[in-house]
Amino acid sequence: CKYNGGAAFPTHGTKKILGNSLARNGGKEDFFMSYFHLLKESAQELKKVTSLCATAMLLALKSVVSLFRIQISNILEIGFSHLVSGVTAFYYGPVMAGFAGIIGDTIEYLLRPTGPYFPGFALNEFVIGFVYGSFFYKKKITLPRVILARFCVVLLVEVCMTPLWLNILYGKAFIALVSARITTQIIKFPIDCILLYTLLKNMQRIKKASL
Repeated sequence: CKYNGGAAFPTHGTKKILGNSLARNGGKEDFFMSYFHLLKESAQELKKVTSLCATAMLLALKSVVSLFRIQISNILEIGFSHLVSGVTAFYYGPVMAGFAGIIGDTIEYLLRPTGPYFPGFALNEFVIGFVYGSFFYKKKITLPRVILARFCVVLLVEVCMTPLWLNILYGKAFIALVSARITTQIIKFPIDCILLYTLLKNMQRIKKASL
């Protein structure tokens, strides 16, 4: 700053720093406003009859798909229900996909109950739908975007939340559960990403063709 009679005037360098700071703050505000708008648009899908009907059909499809899994070993199996969650999130956003996940988990439990019903697993499905919706709703589908979305889901749900629920239900060692899941997810991760990217890329082409 330059001083002139006790008053401080910002120099060119100071103005540049202030400008960059304001730009960063403005960028953050734009991001949060944009994300809030995305959540609002997704919430509006709950009021559309066509969106509700289509989501119900996807839930039915997910319930059927969840019955089919590829068992590779005693600790490793590949499921496909998360792909349907990705499609729901792509079309209808995080809010709709999140609530659809809760309903879908309840339906799946009624069709194939495994142990006592635990609401934590329904919360898992909400998080999966919400995360996918945050990445895919009204966004261009790219491989890096799919990889990042799947990584967030694996980290939050598979590595953190599910071991916690199993620890609460059965008293199994949390660290041992986490270690086992990290191992299986390292194997599954590229397969899940390729399947999800291929499916969503085709959904994107279909959506563009229908416009």
